[in-house]
Amino acid sequence: MREWIQLPDALRPDARRLATELRRLKDRSGLSLTALAGQTSYSKSSWERYFNGKALPPRQAVLALGELVGAEPARLTALWEDATIAWKDRGTAERADATAPAGSVVDEPRGTPAPVARPPRPAFHRPGRVAIAAASLLACAGAGVFIALDQGSGTQDRTGREIAASSPTRQLETSCFSDSCTAKDPKQTGCAGDAWTAALTRIQGVYVELRYSDACKAAWARISWGRPGDVAQVVADHGRTLRAKVHYDTDVYTAMTVAMTPSGARACTTLTAGGHGCTQPGGTERLTEPPNPPNPRNPPTTPPPL
Repeated sequence: MREWIQLPDALRPDARRLATELRRLKDRSGLSLTALAGQTSYSKSSWERYFNGKALPPRQAVLALGELVGAEPARLTALWEDATIAWKDRGTAERADATAPAGSVVDEPRGTPAPVARPPRPAFHRPGRVAIAAASLLACAGAGVFIALDQGSGTQDRTGREIAASSPTRQLETSCFSDSCTAKDPKQTGCAGDAWTAALTRIQGVYVELRYSDACKAAWARISWGRPGDVAQVVADHGRTLRAKVHYDTDVYTAMTVAMTPSGARACTTLTAGGHGCTQPGGTERLTEPPNPPNPRNPPTTPPPL
């Protein structure tokens, strides 16, 4: 049995309970991280992050580990649901702390997204617990995750930019969270719905952005004002790099990589003209997006300044 490192002090109680239970199940299985990765669809490095409280595991990962040792799926599902809310609450608190002046008291501002409301659960030993959990799993699988956002109810244009509308609130539907978003399209998963620019630079006239979704805890790169052959890259702190190439027009965006905060990733580009470079790691300030890419049939002579 391995000796576990101490879980992060900042980990919320419900998230800590899930990580502790995962460690117990792993010890019970007797499997090494390598063997566990071989028997599931999740890598050794992913399991290491789940066990040490560095990332919220997908529900499927929790159930896969439980299945290896015969653990009760309903109980694991309940622990995962509690931990999911704890992770989202932690992200909200981190953003509030980061934007508050030094020495100030952070009050919840009007319009801060409220935690997802749900009815209280009966105790584990009460009848019907398994049936309720099974129904919840089916509902989540069919409808995705809904998060209340106090933002404009916009749609996205062809580059993933949000077009604001007049309604002050909307429901954001996403189909992934954290690790489960890796290598997926931000628009197809709904993560582009709350996306914002966390870092921005310009390389030889090409805008390079790090886009971030708070709802999905994922980041991706986007370049604008480019040309066919230019490459966008999102580089995560954990070593994963995803790329996308401009095939026509002037812009492209990559698939997503997990990033629990914007600072966990950078956006880069490699240009056909020979230039290359990256943004700084993402920050907490929501930056102004660059203007829409020009019409390639009538391009402007010079790009506007940042």
